[in-house]
Amino acid sequence: MLKKLIKHEFKDTMRLFIPMFGFIVVLTPIFSLMMSLGSQPYDENTADALSLVFGSGIIGYCLLLFGLLIVTQVLIAIRFYKTMTSQEAYLTFTLPAKTGQLLLAKWLVSFVWYILACGIALISMFIVILIATPITMSDIIHSIEFVLQTINLSDFSALVLFGIFILISLSFSILMMYLSIMIGQLVQTHRVALSIGAFLGLSQGLQIVISLLSIPFILIFPDVIDSIHVVLLLFCLLYGALGVIFYLLTYLITAKKLNIK
Repeated sequence: MLKKLIKHEFKDTMRLFIPMFGFIVVLTPIFSLMMSLGSQPYDENTADALSLVFGSGIIGYCLLLFGLLIVTQVLIAIRFYKTMTSQEAYLTFTLPAKTGQLLLAKWLVSFVWYILACGIALISMFIVILIATPITMSDIIHSIEFVLQTINLSDFSALVLFGIFILISLSFSILMMYLSIMIGQLVQTHRVALSIGAFLGLSQGLQIVISLLSIPFILIFPDVIDSIHVVLLLFCLLYGALGVIFYLLTYLITAKKLNIK
């Protein structure tokens, strides 16, 4: 049943994310060309126009990348809200699936779209580098070869840990959104406002708690903090544990306190 849920979730969300990714693919070369044109040598007659083109290209591209990540989060949240707490949830819960399967399917699909959005952003930046800067593909290949030849095992393991931390952080943010939405649906009115408030409260509260806990940890174990490997591993474990807690809380609220409206 889980495979069917995942397949259905992909099918329903594809119509939301594919057009957005296509939008990024179309606009990236346009903004890149604007930046490339605006950075060309110019005289007094064309200075203002080219400066405007260059500035517009940079601002437009930054907004494009920022919008990609924000819209991805918003679409994930809206999809979960509509299918789990609104009238559409009646159809969701008529499926012959357990609560855990529903949550797991939605989390897995959201996680994949989040990864794809990050991948699209990286590809987009790569295109900008090739079009808007003097850097060529040959320069990039030589740089990669140089890094591979000079990197040691310690640096490589740190990069692997950092990659794992990024994946855990993305998963964690999705689960925090899910929990916030389920907290918001506990009331009859102003659900969206409460969900947003819960998300902001959880994120800010966790930052404060982590900061407060870091101070005595640094004082007691100063040598441990000097190791980037230990720091990354601790954050992986911390966010992984918080992600599990958020999932369990979301599951409990969905199973025991679901309030469809």
